[in-house]
Amino acid sequence: MNEPQTETQPLLISKDTLIKLPSHKFYRQTFMFYEMLSILLWSVTRISYDVKCLTDGVRGRSIQPSGEWDVGTIRLLTIVGIKFRTEETRLEFDCLTKYPPTLLLPDTAVIQSDSNLVCREPAQVGSIVRELKQELQAACVETTDFLVPTRLGFPMISFLEPGKEWRQAEMRLDLEISFKSDNYKPGSKPASIAASKAPTILPLGEQLNPPRNS
Repeated sequence: MNEPQTETQPLLISKDTLIKLPSHKFYRQTFMFYEMLSILLWSVTRISYDVKCLTDGVRGRSIQPSGEWDVGTIRLLTIVGIKFRTEETRLEFDCLTKYPPTLLLPDTAVIQSDSNLVCREPAQVGSIVRELKQELQAACVETTDFLVPTRLGFPMISFLEPGKEWRQAEMRLDLEISFKSDNYKPGSKPASIAASKAPTILPLGEQLNPPRNS
């Protein structure tokens, strides 16, 4: 599985940070921020035993567009995004490690694992994630607005860091899949969603951007 970041790396947000959710979203309004990450992670892992195992990390293989099969560790990431009203950048947190997510696969990548029913057969990441999001909404309806924005966008929460005033922030929940190759070396450039936005041929043989007739 992806190893958690070491304790020598500082957290992006203080462990004593509080958040206050809209009153109708969960069983109570106020949580410690990292407590909320753990609750959302639990919401995902309770879908099924195989989803729980995939969250921890399973052995498998992956192929990206125009690439070759690679062996390594596949992991389902539960990601919380926070965007403050006064800032352009959105902070993202892997709910398991409590650090920014890494080694994410693009939706067009294909994964397969003999030991996990979620991806026992080769399937595209985008398809797997869409299905898991539907299962998550069915298993924990409270997550719906954080997964799928309403016409007003994602829910706004109140955010209180030690020594600061309450701030308003947009909070969203997402699922992604990461892959750590057995050949991965720290410092090497990981696979990223942005780097694979426009492949020519998908791993399952489909043509992503067929040429248009002039």
